[in-house]
Amino acid sequence: MGKKISKVVSVGVLFTVFLSLFLTFAPTEKVYALSYDGTNPYSTGCAYKSPITYETEYIYVAGVKIGYVQLKGSAYCHTAWGYLKFYSAAPYNYYANVWVDSYNGTTKRKYVSCASSGGNGWIMKGQTSCYTAQLWDKDPYNALAKAGIYSSSGALVFSANTRRY
Repeated sequence: MGKKISKVVSVGVLFTVFLSLFLTFAPTEKVYALSYDGTNPYSTGCAYKSPITYETEYIYVAGVKIGYVQLKGSAYCHTAWGYLKFYSAAPYNYYANVWVDSYNGTTKRKYVSCASSGGNGWIMKGQTSCYTAQLWDKDPYNALAKAGIYSSSGALVFSANTRRY
């Protein structure tokens, strides 16, 4: 009986040693990184850690520049999010939104918008900007931002996109 207990303890100790070695050397970056998906870039601090503006696409309506959409990111957190800014306050509720689409190669992986958890909501009457939640954006992933401006009846009247970064 004593040899059996000794064998069980030995196997348990070996299992614990191998498990701890595996966890020490196993790549955890992806698990940690994807935990940023859907989080707020400002409350996580990513918006302030090595910020990047990948691209700014200006929005013109009838030849007048009314604002811009940006794909923003953090080199530190390896994330991307969208930002939409108008030079004048929105004339009605649900005026505009921006989405970030994340891709793994040619496959769309995930998307978030200002209205998603982690974003600050649609641009409503009297407001001028919104931002999306953030998504992991390190190779092999990349992202783009898409803005939509809507009529008071809810129809899409204008859109603008950045390229993928």
